[in-house]
Amino acid sequence: MNRAYSAQAVRDAEAPLLAAGEPLMLRAARALAEHVAEHLRSAASEELRGRGGRVLVLAGAGANGGDGLHAAALLRRDGIAADAIATADRLHEEGAAALRAAGGTILPLADTAPGMLEEQLATTTVVLDAMLGLGGRPEVPAALAPLLAVVRSSGVPVIAVDLPSFVDATTGQAAAEALLARETVTFGALKAGLLLPGGAERSGSIHLVDLGLSPHLTAAPTVLRLEDADVRALFPHPDRDASKYTRGVVALAAGSEQFPGAAVLTASGAARTGAGMVRCLAPERVLDLVLRERPEIVTHPIAETVVDPGAVDLAAVGRTDALVVGPGLAADDPRATAGLDGLREGTGTLRRGVIDAGALSALTTAHRFGPDVVLTPHRGEAERLATRLEVDPELPGAQLAPALARATGATVLLKGAITLIAPGDGGPLRAQDDATAQLATAGTGDVLAGVLGTLLAAGLPGPDAAALAAILHGRAGRLASRDGRQPLVALDVAAHLPEAIGTILAGAQP
Repeated sequence: MNRAYSAQAVRDAEAPLLAAGEPLMLRAARALAEHVAEHLRSAASEELRGRGGRVLVLAGAGANGGDGLHAAALLRRDGIAADAIATADRLHEEGAAALRAAGGTILPLADTAPGMLEEQLATTTVVLDAMLGLGGRPEVPAALAPLLAVVRSSGVPVIAVDLPSFVDATTGQAAAEALLARETVTFGALKAGLLLPGGAERSGSIHLVDLGLSPHLTAAPTVLRLEDADVRALFPHPDRDASKYTRGVVALAAGSEQFPGAAVLTASGAARTGAGMVRCLAPERVLDLVLRERPEIVTHPIAETVVDPGAVDLAAVGRTDALVVGPGLAADDPRATAGLDGLREGTGTLRRGVIDAGALSALTTAHRFGPDVVLTPHRGEAERLATRLEVDPELPGAQLAPALARATGATVLLKGAITLIAPGDGGPLRAQDDATAQLATAGTGDVLAGVLGTLLAAGLPGPDAAALAAILHGRAGRLASRDGRQPLVALDVAAHLPEAIGTILAGAQP
């Protein structure tokens, strides 16, 4: 599991080592130089060898600039051309002296004539973004905007030093003009902002350099990210004596005359993830569609004209380990009301479930749930829910999801390019980046609700189930779209769930 920390937690962990005279900067610079040298040797850089194998450091005033300058000096000593542009009025003195002593040049940004940057980048293989580190803010000074624009338009790969400049190390908030790094070499500990929206999109692949900080990281991580090994540990495996009941029974209150396909998609997501039994509570016409696609589903018909929530008896459905309520429902659908009442903390008959789509619209300040109930809004639904619950709807996602979790007691899975999971018990935020943009199509959220319902029915805690569902759903989407190269439809995602699960459990990336 990846554990990421706030900027202050990293500073606090560095402090005793720096006080003891540990050369953290030189260790970081050595690791950075080795990574850059390997990048230059790699096959991925073949098309760029004509640029001359030169490294250009964009060096700021602080320790981050010092990391980049020392790394450039080390590269020089290993026979790799490396120079720098000073992006601030002053530089890290030792780093600047080391680069000059190794034969490198440092050009003040103010002294670059028109066209000079383009000429330098024409012979540059890699740009090191070492302008700002832990203290970076998501604001680009006007004087640096032209430089960043030229670097972006050049197409030269960028490697970020510790984290991309103009990204908040704790929140991930990023300036729109911040450079997009192909890779980030980060030092000592993962910074939370590298895993959160904004920073994650600008970081590329992340490489963590061990500087010996682990014994001094006494603060709890603020962001977690599950990896394949965690999936293998968490995914429920049936034993030899398993039955459909011990594997978990998930019930779905899904599908309506207006959105009948939602029940098909939710049922497919649940069944293809390995539920022991899937029940579906819906009107006859919806159930007919479900059975055509998934004949193994156990159906529970309700009248289309039911208006009294009391007429929807969840207890009469039979054994249910988790309830998914909302896909394809209107807010005034009696199944939404009955489902919310059934999952409500203290009075409900169920303690585990998913509240999605139309059922989210029926939530009020009167509803309170436990952490094994998971809300699954997209951004628009989250903002509307926040307004009703008197939470600021304009909060960034990394703050909005925890605020909704506090307001409801439920775990909140906020859907997006980076899926954010805020545990209902106040634990660290989860941030999963496993999906493809091709998943941005109607019905894929219904499949996710089914996947999540199955994992909850198997007994996984709400936050773990939500993070695991995000991984499996994202990987299935990548498989269905051939890693984002072709369009998909929601049923394709459900169809690829077994392959996604099997590939991860076998220990290989899909």
